[in-house]
Amino acid sequence: MSLAIINGDIFGRKEKEIYIENNRIKKVGDIESLIDKNTVVIDAEEKTVIPGFFDSHTHFADMGIYIENDVSECRSIEDVLNKIEKKKLNVVHGWDESLFREKRYILKKDLDIFDFPVIAFRVCGHLAVLNSEAIEMIELKDLDPRFYDLEKGIFKEDNLSKISKMYPKTIEDYTKGIENATELAYPLGVTSIVDTVTPDIFRAYEKMENEGKLEIRAHLYMRARYIDHIVNSGLSGIGSEKLKFNGIKIFTDGSLGAKTAALSFNYEGTEQNGTLIYKDEELMELVKKIDKNELQAMIHCIGDRAIEQVLDCLENVPRKIRHKIEHVEITNEKIRERIRKLKIPCSLQPNFLKWSKNMYVERLGDKAVLNNRYKKMIERGIKMGFGSDCMPFSPLFGIKCAINDPYGESIHIEDAIKFYTVGSAYLAYRENDLGSIEKGKLADIVIFSGNIFSEIEKIKVEKTIFDGKVVL
Repeated sequence: MSLAIINGDIFGRKEKEIYIENNRIKKVGDIESLIDKNTVVIDAEEKTVIPGFFDSHTHFADMGIYIENDVSECRSIEDVLNKIEKKKLNVVHGWDESLFREKRYILKKDLDIFDFPVIAFRVCGHLAVLNSEAIEMIELKDLDPRFYDLEKGIFKEDNLSKISKMYPKTIEDYTKGIENATELAYPLGVTSIVDTVTPDIFRAYEKMENEGKLEIRAHLYMRARYIDHIVNSGLSGIGSEKLKFNGIKIFTDGSLGAKTAALSFNYEGTEQNGTLIYKDEELMELVKKIDKNELQAMIHCIGDRAIEQVLDCLENVPRKIRHKIEHVEITNEKIRERIRKLKIPCSLQPNFLKWSKNMYVERLGDKAVLNNRYKKMIERGIKMGFGSDCMPFSPLFGIKCAINDPYGESIHIEDAIKFYTVGSAYLAYRENDLGSIEKGKLADIVIFSGNIFSEIEKIKVEKTIFDGKVVL
């Protein structure tokens, strides 16, 4: 099968044509002699053509499962309660108090209007609220008392993984979730993702790939609790063009929304500054083990105190593997220089800038200006990739945030596109196959509805090509 794109404004190229054979780019520019009667020809009409977006941080399978349970569009606690009542939902995901009229968390007292168990997960995934019926179903002795408040019904951090087991999912559930999420991805131009998975989610991806049904490029990481299982199973290095197991996800702190990200200063109006998950020596031993087994560490660190701890670790642990750090939200000049010096690539979420004038200010006060300083990181020459964390799942939304920084440090749209393509490919060890339009690379390509540089506010994805096939 062959496919040709002509008259395209190809990102990063002077040529205007691309010739694709099977699932790879065979030639860029001067392709007339390759086109025959069997070639599908797409006239891009001078519209912008880029590599498929690579989202460096998602919860892809879970996103697909919880489409019906999503409450991220709700603008009040009452809206959330109405959706729960209407659909008799036991679990909802995605509420964000910074968008609520009430400007506060959902609390147990709100959910106690229901005579059935309800768990309401905040958008960050680091905090959930349970009603009395749900609390009665859990074994409190199995939970970390540092991370729950029974009066308010608030539970945080690793307690949530245990609470989630109240409503277990099957491999078939996750398979359907991956299919649903893929349907969401194509209209957004996303062709590659990173997903943090459990063994069951991994098996769902693996089953789909073995059956020829996986239609997204998935790069998987499991949480640190599974490291012995991973090492004993020989998962290191396993993979195909569509499915790769890359490594281990480490959480070193929580989130700003849950007030568990580890800061060097107190949260505004409180005497708390978040929590480090690991002691220094524990983190170092874990990273050593990951590196020894030739796995990549994907290290979540949001607050400046957590970032400093991770940099101390990576500075003192011999590294064969290109480990990466996630989020890296609260930084200063010293931290950015250390990241540059240590050559640590960063997976960043530009869509988080949407909180700069509300949630960040509420949590950090005048220190909110420290959040997500991408321009300063670019100036340092730090390797970066962009992802969404599914808040929301939309590269174009993230790009618009990055080029409209509320603190006057907007980045160029060219840089934002690079970070959402070749930058993210580099983070996942896929820069030789993905992220740019070059001969020999996999044919994942997006054609926009116009010129993204002059029409960014109204631009849409017009066509998505995945693995050499038009899927949108």
